[in-house]
Amino acid sequence: MREDLAQVVDLQNLDLEIARLQREVEKIPREIAELEQQLASSRVAWEQARERLAAIEQLRRSKERDLEEVTAEQGKRQTRLFEIKTNQEYAAVLKEIEGLKERRSKLEDEILELFDQIEEAQGAVRNEGALFQEREKTFGEQRTTKEDELKRLQGELGLLEEKRRRQVSRVEPGLRQTYTRILRSRGGVAVVPVKDGSCLGCHVALTPQTYNELRMGDLLLSCANCQRILYWKG
Repeated sequence: MREDLAQVVDLQNLDLEIARLQREVEKIPREIAELEQQLASSRVAWEQARERLAAIEQLRRSKERDLEEVTAEQGKRQTRLFEIKTNQEYAAVLKEIEGLKERRSKLEDEILELFDQIEEAQGAVRNEGALFQEREKTFGEQRTTKEDELKRLQGELGLLEEKRRRQVSRVEPGLRQTYTRILRSRGGVAVVPVKDGSCLGCHVALTPQTYNELRMGDLLLSCANCQRILYWKG
């Protein structure tokens, strides 16, 4: 392989590895953000469970106060029965007492139902709390692991970028300019090998003449279709 071609092939390999590492580096903050979102969602679920429990308990207390008031009022009506002189008034008070009994029975049923809901809500609070604490612990461990990985990749990336700077200086200026132009226009791939008679950049078959010239290694050739620089890998 020609020396100038060998230098640009090495540069391309470095750029491909740098691009791969950059993708890895960019991915880690997104992964951490996703873990943070999952933790935040778990925290919200726990808070909502606690709020629901508090609301049910508040409603239970309210109904218990209503029950106390109804019970007291029923007692007053029962006492009044002994003071009534007429049958008509007696019947009216009995009707009021019956209505209070129904109201009291309904409140008692509602309070019992609320106790069941409270028990269920307490279970939800315990479950969501345990899940949040588990996720919080896991998040801390995963974040530390990912941050360590990010530092390692950034260090590796820094070394490769320094290596690239040295490699760029070895590439002939005209070829370097051509390489840079193709690199930008072809998605970061400017130099590709040939396999089975085709350019591995665009997978278009080469002419027999181009293919033979590449195998000889005397000329610097580009793909007629995608303009990428070609080389024979052997």
